[in-house]
Amino acid sequence: MTQTLLDIPFDHYQRYAAAAHLLNALELPNPSVLEVGANRQRLLGQFLPSASLLYTDLHAEGDEQDFVVADATALPFADQSFDSIVSLDVIEHIPAHLRRQAIAEMARVAGRVVIVGFPPDRPWVHAAELDANGRWQELFGDDYAWLQEHKELGLVNTEEVVATFEAAGLQVVRFGQGNSDMWSSLMGAHFIKVKFPELEPLVAAADRLYNSRVFAGDQSDQPYREYYVGLRREEDVAKLRANPPFQAQPDEEATALLSGLAHSLRSLALRTDSSEREWASTARLLEAYAADLAVAKQEWGATAAFAQTLQAAKDETDKAFFAREAEVHALQGEWQASQQQWDARQEEWQALQQSWDAREAELLSREEVTSRRLTSEREADAALHRQEREALERTNAEAAAAYARSRRKWKSAMVVIALAGLSAGAAVAWVL
Repeated sequence: MTQTLLDIPFDHYQRYAAAAHLLNALELPNPSVLEVGANRQRLLGQFLPSASLLYTDLHAEGDEQDFVVADATALPFADQSFDSIVSLDVIEHIPAHLRRQAIAEMARVAGRVVIVGFPPDRPWVHAAELDANGRWQELFGDDYAWLQEHKELGLVNTEEVVATFEAAGLQVVRFGQGNSDMWSSLMGAHFIKVKFPELEPLVAAADRLYNSRVFAGDQSDQPYREYYVGLRREEDVAKLRANPPFQAQPDEEATALLSGLAHSLRSLALRTDSSEREWASTARLLEAYAADLAVAKQEWGATAAFAQTLQAAKDETDKAFFAREAEVHALQGEWQASQQQWDARQEEWQALQQSWDAREAELLSREEVTSRRLTSEREADAALHRQEREALERTNAEAAAAYARSRRKWKSAMVVIALAGLSAGAAVAWVL
């Protein structure tokens, strides 16, 4: 076995080394081999250097001449076109209702042998996958993609495989390989390596140790993977039964080392992952602090610029203030001079006020004398006026009395004249 093949992941080595052992046990000269569902590995040819290989899958993995895009349920090949058909870890990824058809197609195209390997629907297989998927969930928080697909589509019903082969006229030989607990531990180590790439050399060394010292004797009553071989010839059945795989003496030392390593890696990974989560949380806090610091720096920069602007404005204000202060001092001097002038004026005004008060008192005194004099004169004039009025009233009364007497005399004279006239008129009339 080449150095490169011993260094491939243990899970790939299990599949391809087992298939190669089964085909080599049949001693087919330069066999033509079709691998159905080869995916991107295409390692089977390296394990079978004398065979002629053709690979198929649902999607092209390049433009290689040895690859054909084909559906396992409808292979585009004639009956018994190839000596051998190999399909490894493919059946469990086909929807359950199409699996019988896919197995029948492989049996149809096979000239001598069909080898299908898969994790069967067994309790210990479910437990192993649940445990391995738990490692992935612990580290990444979700299900591992193809283990999730195993749960969704279901693991393989082995009775259906046997029945389909037998219906195609094939005899069936079964082999189990790979202790399920060992598989779960080593797969967990690979999941841990994905999380912590620094463990790549250690996990690669574990793969090589398994491939070189454990694989050949890794058989168990509870295997992770089972191989069902459909054979057309009785002599091929006899050859396989005479040379079964995985019969080497178990390497207990290497097995114990790998089992302990996988367990230790899990404990280390969980502690490391917990530490990384804490560091990630701390890093997020530091990033937040850094962001806050950057914002604070920007704010401090803006504040400093604003402070400089304020300082410049203050300097200008101080200059204006000092200029105003000088003006105020000058105005204060002027005000003090004005105050002195005002005080002098105030003293002059007080002197004037005193002079005015004296003058006013003098005037009031004079006014009082004049008022008394005028009052006395008015009283004298009033008395004289009363006397004159009384004399006038007496004169008027005497004149009125004289007038009344004269009036009465006039009226008496008029009566006498009238009577005289009447008497004269009567005398005349009488004469006439």
